[in-house]
Amino acid sequence: MKFNKHTWFWIFTIAVIMILIVSQLIQDGVFMDGMLYISVGKNLADGIGTFWNQSFSKTSMFSYHEQPPLYGGLIALFYKVFGSSMYVERLFCFVCFSGLAIYLVKLWKAIFTTIETKQFSWLPVLFFTSIPVVFWAYTNHVEETVMSFFALASVYHSYKALFNKESIVLNLVFAGVFVFLSSLTKGVQGLFPIAAVGFYWIVSVKNYQFSKMILHSLILVGTSVVIYSLMFLVSPEALESFKTYFGIRFVNTFNNVGATTGNRFELLIRLISELFPLAILSLLILILSKKQKAKDLTIEDGTKRILWFILIGLSGSMPLMVTLEQRGFYLVTALPYFAIAFALLLAPRLTNLFNKIDERSAGLKLFKGFAAILLIASLVFVFTSIGKSKRDGEMLQDVYAFGKIIPRGEVVGIPTEMWNDWNFQTYMVRYNYISLEAGDVTNKYFLIRKDLPRSLVPESYHLLTDKTAFINIYKNE
Repeated sequence: MKFNKHTWFWIFTIAVIMILIVSQLIQDGVFMDGMLYISVGKNLADGIGTFWNQSFSKTSMFSYHEQPPLYGGLIALFYKVFGSSMYVERLFCFVCFSGLAIYLVKLWKAIFTTIETKQFSWLPVLFFTSIPVVFWAYTNHVEETVMSFFALASVYHSYKALFNKESIVLNLVFAGVFVFLSSLTKGVQGLFPIAAVGFYWIVSVKNYQFSKMILHSLILVGTSVVIYSLMFLVSPEALESFKTYFGIRFVNTFNNVGATTGNRFELLIRLISELFPLAILSLLILILSKKQKAKDLTIEDGTKRILWFILIGLSGSMPLMVTLEQRGFYLVTALPYFAIAFALLLAPRLTNLFNKIDERSAGLKLFKGFAAILLIASLVFVFTSIGKSKRDGEMLQDVYAFGKIIPRGEVVGIPTEMWNDWNFQTYMVRYNYISLEAGDVTNKYFLIRKDLPRSLVPESYHLLTDKTAFINIYKNE
């Protein structure tokens, strides 16, 4: 089978995805926030809680409203269809990544008119995948992985309506529907794609009337408003759910209850650091390649689109600096637009470079061999990663062991010093639906880390086994 030059770069891109995301995704062990969302979704699939009133455990967040409910609802559907294995949530996360990659390709092909440049659709996918916080987020199941897909789908339809003038009203309605889904996943953070129309007016002010901008914005925003209004009218539970969400999340956020930094500009610094390697690579390519105009985009058109994507990326990240709760993975939803912007910047130079590459050249043959070997190696790496743990290995051994001893649904005592061990709490709920209770407890079982003093165990408890790796289990006489 004869592949063209771009096929080999797709092979290389797929190998990178396998190494950075799939090999880590299939291993056990997940960051606390991700396992919390997974646990809530698994409970919902098991009939614990409802879509609008989800639940974490019997002793913590029994009525869970830390985030809107769509993530939990979607992953619960996967459990219903595919079963309760941990690989189901891995499949869910990979489907989210694949969906986003497909929309990156669709968006790239919507930008260009010639096949020659359309074939570089692997470039934004490769750029996005290679950003460190991106592959970390997709291997740790944070909610941004779902929100990013819906947000990008919204931006894609906005692009089709605004730049390509294709079915303007219909595409803006679709954009509004995806904004609704994005915000139903992550709340106010998911609303940033509504700025797409306003940003188009900024970059196209000479050719885009203010009145049109208002009309198009009303269609996009109005679609989401109408859907929310109908939803609240039809379902009082939905309205109560959102009231509780705003009452809990917003009060805590703006009172800095969940503050992770004392520097409001930390997210900006993190954004710069995440994009720095990509910026350096792009600069090197620009310096080493000859200047050439893209055949299907003028310099003015290219600059307009690059600026539009950068503005959208900034709107998806910089508003988060209003609070002190700033985490690197919050940037994931904004990074597809920076990946596209960098790819657009390089497209004219790379088109020129690819045209000069001889199919029979030694350099291309060497790259083909390297891409093929890397893909094979990545597949071997993935298969050898099955059954391993990328984090919390000893803790997970104990979690599985406790599931064989302690009945499902039990409430188990722990010392107060362990209450904030949220990784342990979320694992116990996800795999065993065992809730933990701290303080003066009289439960049938008591768990304590091996590094904590025996004096924290109530007198009436005796050690069941000393063969655990990380946490001891005691039983009440």
